Amino acid sequence: MPIPKWKIKGIVDDITECGCCGRRGLKRTVAMMPLDADGNEDGAAEDVVFYGTSCAADALGWTQGKVTDTARAAQAERDQRDNWARRMVSIYAPVEFAPVRDKARVYYGRNQHQRDTGVKATEEVAKLLAQTRATLADTTTGPARPSRIEDFRRYLVIFTSDERISLVRRVPEEQAAAAQRRADDIRGSVLVVAALDAEAARDVAYADELTREWNTKAWQAAHA
Repeated sequence: MPIPKWKIKGIVDDITECGCCGRRGLKRTVAMMPLDADGNEDGAAEDVVFYGTSCAADALGWTQGKVTDTARAAQAERDQRDNWARRMVSIYAPVEFAPVRDKARVYYGRNQHQRDTGVKATEEVAKLLAQTRATLADTTTGPARPSRIEDFRRYLVIFTSDERISLVRRVPEEQAAAAQRRADDIRGSVLVVAALDAEAARDVAYADELTREWNTKAWQAAHA
């Protein structure tokens, strides 16, 4: 069986012109990475082409249905990686320059199976942040996504009586201080945390007190 010339990386709706036939006004295009003779990716993000589903099907020798399904699956995987990266950055970026003891407590608190195994928390945090930032910086199927503490936004997190999260809502900048004061008054059932998105805010809110303490410190330092 001949090796395909292209690998589908995802599907986008902000590029509406086919890079093969030039047709414009498409609802979406398929991101395709060139492959070498051995079937390995042969290029970087700037080498990705964006074809309409018909041209992509012709290039791969597939049906348009298979192209669309494969592209959506690839994009879903990319979105999952992005979601994971945002969560990890929101948890670990605030402790990146924290004292080693605090960094270790935060890391091992979430990775207890690695405690006393020789795994160094400082190294693992550095590797995690490098990996997650690279994930969010990847421009294969779109622009780079926010990944800095300066990109964090404030979220109001409300818990039920049995300590489950019932609501996560973005707090406008002008209301952040008031929301924080209210959260301090209602300690335990309402929190204000900083994160890259609402799902990451859930992770921060469910984290231990030290993680949340460094989350607040990092936010304040970034917006001093």
